[in-house]
Amino acid sequence: MPEIVDQHIRDQIIQDFYHNILVEAGAGTGKTTLLVERTITAIVEHGMSLERMALITFMEKAATEIKLRVRRRLEELLASGTLDTVYRKRVQQALYQLSLSQITTIHGFALRFLQSQGHHAPVPLSFRVMDSYQSEQLFQEAFYDWTESDPFRARRLADLFNWGLPFERFMEMAQYLSTQSDIPSYSATKPSTDFMDDVRAQVQELEDIARRYASPSDQGLRQIHDIAQFCQNFARLDPSQRIKALATWQVSAGKGAKKNWQDPDRLTEQKAYIAGLKARLDLFKQQLADYLLSEVRALVAEDFLPFWKDRRWKLGLLTFDDLLWETRDVLRQHGAKDRYDLIMVDEFQDTDALQAEIIVRMLAEEPKSHWLEARIPQGKLFVVGDPKQSIYRFRGADVEIYQRVRQKIEQEGGIALSIVQNFRTPPEILEPVNQLFAANWPRVFDPLRPFVSPYSPLMPFYPQSSETRLIVDGGPTPKGAYAMRVWEARLIARHLREMVLEDPVWVRDEKEGGRRRIRLGDVALLMPHRTGLHIYQEILQQEGITVAPEGGIRFFERDEIRGFQQFLSALRNPYEELYTAGWLLSPWVGVSVKDLAQHKAQGGTLNYLSAAANQGHGVVTSALQMLKVWHQKWWEWRIEDLFWTLYEWSALSGVLSERQDVASLSNLAKMADLSRDLGDRWGNDEFCLWLQRKVSRQDKEEEGPLPKAQDAVHIVTVHKSKGLEWPLVVVANWQWDMVAKHPGVRIVSDRMALALGDLRSHWWDELAEEDQHRSRAEQERLYYVALTRARDYLVVIDTFSEEDDGYHAAWSLYQRTR
Repeated sequence: MPEIVDQHIRDQIIQDFYHNILVEAGAGTGKTTLLVERTITAIVEHGMSLERMALITFMEKAATEIKLRVRRRLEELLASGTLDTVYRKRVQQALYQLSLSQITTIHGFALRFLQSQGHHAPVPLSFRVMDSYQSEQLFQEAFYDWTESDPFRARRLADLFNWGLPFERFMEMAQYLSTQSDIPSYSATKPSTDFMDDVRAQVQELEDIARRYASPSDQGLRQIHDIAQFCQNFARLDPSQRIKALATWQVSAGKGAKKNWQDPDRLTEQKAYIAGLKARLDLFKQQLADYLLSEVRALVAEDFLPFWKDRRWKLGLLTFDDLLWETRDVLRQHGAKDRYDLIMVDEFQDTDALQAEIIVRMLAEEPKSHWLEARIPQGKLFVVGDPKQSIYRFRGADVEIYQRVRQKIEQEGGIALSIVQNFRTPPEILEPVNQLFAANWPRVFDPLRPFVSPYSPLMPFYPQSSETRLIVDGGPTPKGAYAMRVWEARLIARHLREMVLEDPVWVRDEKEGGRRRIRLGDVALLMPHRTGLHIYQEILQQEGITVAPEGGIRFFERDEIRGFQQFLSALRNPYEELYTAGWLLSPWVGVSVKDLAQHKAQGGTLNYLSAAANQGHGVVTSALQMLKVWHQKWWEWRIEDLFWTLYEWSALSGVLSERQDVASLSNLAKMADLSRDLGDRWGNDEFCLWLQRKVSRQDKEEEGPLPKAQDAVHIVTVHKSKGLEWPLVVVANWQWDMVAKHPGVRIVSDRMALALGDLRSHWWDELAEEDQHRSRAEQERLYYVALTRARDYLVVIDTFSEEDDGYHAAWSLYQRTR
C-alpha cells in the first residue's frame, strides 16, 4: 500500500480541537471522510454533544450522506465491543441525538435558530418557508399591487418608463435587488436638457457654413443637416419627451472629405464640434443613467422592499433569503446567547459574505460592528473547502470571502492546513493537469487578484503505469458553433467505440475490488453548460453509442408543456382563437396547418363556443366540441382534473410510450405534479396566467426527473458533477468566453451601477470589466473540476479557432501535448 504523503496533516485535522482550523482539500482528497472522523472524535474522545455541534453543508444531499456515514461509524464502534463505559454512553447518546442533529444546510441551520427564538424572533410566529414557485408568484402579485397602490409613486414610475426603462426590465431589477442583503446608497440629480438651446444655435451656424463651403454630395454636409434637423424637432417636443429623445439620439464621428470643401479648415472645425457634441451627449446619457439608478434604488429599496416584506409577514411566509437575513440581524443586535461548542462547515469555498457572517457571529465572544472584527474562541470553528472548486458564483458564492476568512483564522491564532493526496485519479492524468494549472495560476495568494486561486499540485496515490490514460484530441475546428459541436461529437464517438465497444479498457471496480472491463454506464461526458447538448446526444446515438436520457432546463419550451398551456388559455379565453389553434397544432391533438386550412375552407370556425358539430374538418370539429364541454367545467374542476381529463382523452401518452420518449413522459409527470400542487394553491386563473408567463418568456426550468439508465453514456454539466467521479470522463463543448446575463443592475461591495441600452451609469464599465475577470477565473475553476472527475481515463476534446488569442492557447491541452 503506498504511503499517504499528508497523513500527519490528516491526523491533526481529526484530533486538533484546540485551534480554529481551515482545511484546503484538493479534488479527490477524501475530505468527507475526514469530516466524519472529526465528528466521531469530537463525540467519543472529547465528549461533545451533538446538540452543541453543527455541521453545515452546501447541499441537502451532502448533509444526508454525512449523517448516514456518522451513524454507520457510531454503530460500528458500538458493535466493536472495544469501548469503555464512558465512551459507550457517549456513542449511545449521539445515536439518540443524530436524527435531530444540526447536520444540515445553512438555510436549515438558520431555520432552526429562528424557531428557537420563539416570540423574540423578528419573524411571524409559526412562519412557513415558501418554495421557489410560491415565492415568485407572490413577488409578482405584490409588485403589481405596489405599482398601482399610490398615485405619487405611479407618476414617478411613469417618468422612468417614459425615459426608456421597460416595465419588465424594472421588475427584473427589483427582483435582483430583493435578493441582495445590502444595497449601497446612491443619489444623483435629474440631468438638464437646457444645453440643447446652445447646441441648436451652434449647429444652425455650422449648417449655414457647410452649405456655403461644402459640395452638396459631401457626407459632412448631410451629417450636420441631420443634426440640425434633430435640434429643430427637439425644440418642438413637449418638455416631458425631451429626455427620452436625447437618450436615444446617436451622434456618430464627424464625416466629410476635405476635397469636397472649398475651405477644408471649416470641415476640421465642424468635426471638432461634432466630437465635442458627442462627448456632451455621452455625458448626458451617463448622468441620465445615474439618475435612473438613483430612482430605481430609491423606489425599490426604500419603498417596494418594505411593502414586499410586509406582504410576506402578514401571510406568515418567508423566503429562503429571509431565513439568512433575519438570522444575521438577530446576531448583529444581540449576538448568540447560547453559543455552540463547535461549528464545522463543508464546501466553504461556495459560501458568501452573509453566510460567513452568520457562522462567525454565532461563535463570536462579543458583537462587533463588522463581523470580520468579531473574535472567535479557539477550537470552535472548523471549515473545509477548496477555492479551486468554487463554481457557484451565479448563486452568490464568493471565493474572495474564503480568502478573507482564512486570513482571519490565521491572524487570530488559528491554522490553515492543506491536504493534497488524491485518491481518485492516476498520475498519468494528474501530472498534465498539475502542469496546466501551475503554469496559469499563482503559487501563492495574490491580493491584487483575490478571485484567482493559488495552485497546490495534487499528489497521486496510485503508482505510475505504462498505460495511456489521458487522450487529448481536437485542434483547429470548423467555423461555427454547430459545425464545431458536430465535429466534437464524432471525435467522441470514435474514442468511445475504440475504448468501450471494440476493445474495452480495464477500470478499477470500486464495489468488488480488482479490475473489470469498462461499460458505457461508466462514461460521463462533461460540459460547462447545456447549450448544444442535443447535438452530442443525436450524433452519439447515430454512431451507435447509447446515451442516457438527460433532462435539460427548457421545460417551458417543450412542445407538450406549451400545448398544455395553450389548452388552459383556450379554456380561459374562448374568444382568443390563437390559443385554440396552438392547442390543436400541439402534440396533444396533432392536427397540421393544412388540416386547419381545410377546416376553414369547409366553413369551420375556431371559436369552439359557436362551432357546429358537422361543419369543418372532422378531427378539428371533434376537438372543438370537447373544448366546449371542458370550458363549462373551468370553474368547477381543479387544474389537476383538467390535466388528467386531457391526458386520458389525448393519444399523446400512448404515442410517447411507443416511441420510448421518457423525457417527454417525465415532463408530463412533472406538469401533473405542478397542476396539483400549484393549481390547488392558486386556483385555475392564477395557475393559467403563471404558466402563460413562463411559456411566453421561455423561463429556464429543470425538466422532469428521468430514470437512470444502467448502461449508457451520461451527459452531465460540470456543476452537477461536483463531488462525483466516473471511470472514464470526456470533457467537451468548452467555451472560454461565456457572457453572463445581468438584469441591468450590478452591485459589488459598496458600488452600484446600471445599464440600459447604451445608457451606462458611473462605475458600470469598471464593474463590468471586473465581472469579466471574475467570470473568466470561474471558467478556469470549472475546467479544474471537469479535469479532476476521472477515476481511470480522461478524454479531452480541445477545439479552437485559428484566431484564438494567447489566453486560449495558454489553457489548451491540445497545444501543450503536441
